[in-house]
Amino acid sequence: MSKLRSFEEIIMGKSSRQLEARIEQSQQEFQHRQRANWSRLVPELAFVLLRCGADRKRVFTNEIASEAVVTYQGDFGYEKCPDQALVLLTLLEAKNREWGYVAWSWFRGWKLTKKGLGFAKDVERRRAAKKR
Repeated sequence: MSKLRSFEEIIMGKSSRQLEARIEQSQQEFQHRQRANWSRLVPELAFVLLRCGADRKRVFTNEIASEAVVTYQGDFGYEKCPDQALVLLTLLEAKNREWGYVAWSWFRGWKLTKKGLGFAKDVERRRAAKKR
């Protein structure tokens, strides 16, 4: 005769632990993919800000989104419909202490920091060298 298992044993069994491990692993993979996406989008947006003149003046999100669509086709939406939400999220990520490329806010407009300006000029040099 087999021993009856309790509800807790059934719920917290081996398969439940495996499921928890899979969930944790998929969350870590998602975070890594998200990190890789920011690593690609933030430098692109720093270059777009340079092209918009954000080293000299404040530039608003709609101007940045329009220029981003022209410069990086497909990454930030399409010509008739730029993805302003993605641009705003990328700007907020670029504003984080880790990056530090952008200053100001959605209401005041965006401007490149000294660090962001140096990086954007480096991206510009690399793009020019790639075209040659």
